[in-house]
Amino acid sequence: MPIRELTPLSLEHEVISNDIVMVEFYASWCEVCQSFAPVLEDAAETFTDISFGKIDADREPELAQEFEIKAVPTLLVFREKTLVFKEAGAPPPPILEEIIRQAQSLDMDQVRMDLGLE
Repeated sequence: MPIRELTPLSLEHEVISNDIVMVEFYASWCEVCQSFAPVLEDAAETFTDISFGKIDADREPELAQEFEIKAVPTLLVFREKTLVFKEAGAPPPPILEEIIRQAQSLDMDQVRMDLGLE
């Protein structure tokens, strides 16, 4: 599945429409972001049941502020409309795969209970 460039409206649509969404906040000038791009693309090809998106933090400063993005790249993972992971950095492929697998295996009833959402 291709990685989509997201805006505030398309991010909301992706989170509502998909069980798991992985989002990278990036900047065009960021060399780490550029070197991480193929890693994220490989993950998107491997995990076809997950929606992958990218948000340019410079072009979407409101979103960057909303999610308190302090550094790029920063990865976010939403599961069943709930933010379950947020971390700055560019994890190597095995770590990125582990992040995805952990998101897939979460007990979302327990997560919502822990977060006071139920």
